[in-house]
Amino acid sequence: MKKPSGFYSSLGLLILLNAIIKPVWIFAIDRQVQNVVGIETYGIYFSLLGLSVVFSFLADWGFTGFFNRQLAASEENFFRLPGKFLLLKLLFALLYGLVIFIAAWLSGVKRWDILFYVVLIQIFTSLFVFLRAIITAQQWFKTDAWLSIADKGLMIITCGILLWFPLLAGSITLERFLFLQTASLAIATILAFIFLVKKGVHFSIPKKWLPDRKLLAQALPFGITVLLMSMHARLDAFLLERMNTNGPYQAGIYAAAYRLLDASNMAGYLVVSFMLPFIARRWSKQEEITTVIHNCRHFLLMLATGIIITIVSLAPWIQRVLYHHNDVNAIEVLRWCLPALAGYSLVQIYGTVLTATGRIMDFFFINLGCVVVNIVLNLILIPAWGAKGCCIAAISSQFLCGIATMLYVKQKMGVSLHIRSLLIYIFTAILLSGFFYLCKDWPVGKWMLIIVAMMITVAVMLTSKLAGLSQWIGSWKKQNG
Repeated sequence: MKKPSGFYSSLGLLILLNAIIKPVWIFAIDRQVQNVVGIETYGIYFSLLGLSVVFSFLADWGFTGFFNRQLAASEENFFRLPGKFLLLKLLFALLYGLVIFIAAWLSGVKRWDILFYVVLIQIFTSLFVFLRAIITAQQWFKTDAWLSIADKGLMIITCGILLWFPLLAGSITLERFLFLQTASLAIATILAFIFLVKKGVHFSIPKKWLPDRKLLAQALPFGITVLLMSMHARLDAFLLERMNTNGPYQAGIYAAAYRLLDASNMAGYLVVSFMLPFIARRWSKQEEITTVIHNCRHFLLMLATGIIITIVSLAPWIQRVLYHHNDVNAIEVLRWCLPALAGYSLVQIYGTVLTATGRIMDFFFINLGCVVVNIVLNLILIPAWGAKGCCIAAISSQFLCGIATMLYVKQKMGVSLHIRSLLIYIFTAILLSGFFYLCKDWPVGKWMLIIVAMMITVAVMLTSKLAGLSQWIGSWKKQNG
């Protein structure tokens, strides 16, 4: 088993590689594909992708996370469990494909070619994550770091050739884009499988491979919570394309705005990956966890505040730079989409606290209520408001979920709200809004305004002593090494 120092260097490699590759994928490839194939065509793909993500729960049922914990806890399981769970994954994949095609048929979906590819993409993604779970359970972290960017790296190379050198290999189409995405994921999955076989992992199938009731009871709450969070984040795009009279176009401009929301949310995923094991360990030892919760919240919400105000203020310029047009509707959707980031950040922080402390069912019921609110609002708003209606529903339900989890953690676990910091977030938003308003006619580039806004945000964090993330990371290293 590797030493903690190896873990941190591998984690640093993971963050570095993803910080380089993921933005290139999002803005240089995925964004440019939408510009080339058109808003409506991409909108259909985005809506079906949302449907496939929602139902992807059926391809896993929460077993990958449970399996990862089982492998990490027992060396014996390393040789006994992989084949059993791999067979389950393959059977779940068949069930997933069957259910999603039935749902698509009942919904009146016409583009079965697109749906076929997005289903394959989700199946390969699920298998890839499963194989990586075996790798991380055995603490082969550096291998996992490189595998984490394998599919996107291949996509950047292959799609980049089609996008930037069409005379060599032909221009990009949505069908080619989806085929290359499927092929890249398949190759990455095969690479992970070969690595494990070479490491001596045996995928033999035991006679008793069906999961027992105890295993189901342990895994399902996690899986169903993932299902609800996927519905909360992705179902709206499918409803938008199906329910609005101009559905494909509205889904396309929503996809363009959601891309920035998704990219901005990457920081939250990284912070959560630090929070979960730290809080779980301290909670099991009955040690203090309030400081790390507050520090993580400060970091994510200050970052979210800066991003939201910047994009809302510079939306017309951002729209021109990224999508090469000044569609008033698209600009308005962009402005309404990003504020949901603050709600997402609260859910990530306090949802992680509930998960790490074993209150997964409490988090489940909060999610369930908020998903119902989200769906009802979408059903009401989408026909008349289109993509803007999806944004309003997301803001309302994500903030409701974030505030509900925050108040629940305060009531049940005694974690204070830290009212002073909440006032600082509001002050920062007002300060940045005033800065962009006063400087809108300055004869300087917009990139300079963004840099100054970042400096203002950091200055507020430092002067108000909210910048405590580095202290938390240092204490976590001390705790573990």
